[in-house]
Amino acid sequence: MKIKVVTWNVNSIRARLPLVLEFIEHKNPDIVCMQETKVEDKLFPKDAFENIGYNVAIFGEKRFNGVSTLSKFPFENVKSHIFNEKVNQKRTLITKINDITIINLYFPNGQSPGTEAFQYKINFIYKLKDFLDENFSIDDDLIILGDFNVAMEEIDVYDKEAMEGKIGFHPEERKALRDLYSWGFVDLFRKFNKGKAFSWWDYRAGGFWKDIGLRIDYIWATPKLAEKCVECFIDKSFRRKKKPSDHAPVVAIFELEEKL
Repeated sequence: MKIKVVTWNVNSIRARLPLVLEFIEHKNPDIVCMQETKVEDKLFPKDAFENIGYNVAIFGEKRFNGVSTLSKFPFENVKSHIFNEKVNQKRTLITKINDITIINLYFPNGQSPGTEAFQYKINFIYKLKDFLDENFSIDDDLIILGDFNVAMEEIDVYDKEAMEGKIGFHPEERKALRDLYSWGFVDLFRKFNKGKAFSWWDYRAGGFWKDIGLRIDYIWATPKLAEKCVECFIDKSFRRKKKPSDHAPVVAIFELEEKL
């Protein structure tokens, strides 16, 4: 059976709800992982998704951050906060669906190099790798996805000279992300697409229409699961809509064996 998995930083689920529902109606995804939902759990519009056949897992906070996973399949397990830390930012959500573990992630932005927020971002990435070391193996069926807020390679930015050393393309961020990637993942988009492509464009100065962007939204899978991915692409059509998120959805399609 084919399963369509989507990651999308929606930049406020309440502001973007009609757009997300339109996307679901037209694209019919099986699993949708959203970031930057910007809403407390009690105010998340669960009914809108449950009424069209999705199970809903949420981990959010007022005005900032927040992640949610929608699934046509039942959740076998749900876990929200994966790090033990005093800073209680809602950025991580683990679900197990059809024996596949999906870690939905919204990485910190980091604000600017040299700040406390920047160090928090770097630590977040290394702590995530430690968490994977302690809890998973590359032989597991595992996907990590979301808004990683880092363009890992030169091909992932519109202009490497203009971006060098800036937030989102700083050498420390890229080093940390490559270290995370070296845990054993396959970047599913790069499995099928070798050229420049972006998933985020600044609202300002017509960034999208000039294609001044960054690829910072990823779907990474462990090798055995990556072999079952038959397609992965960035769906720019919903970035062209009225009142869009500044991110486009990334879509991966897997050909999996039917469960008996």
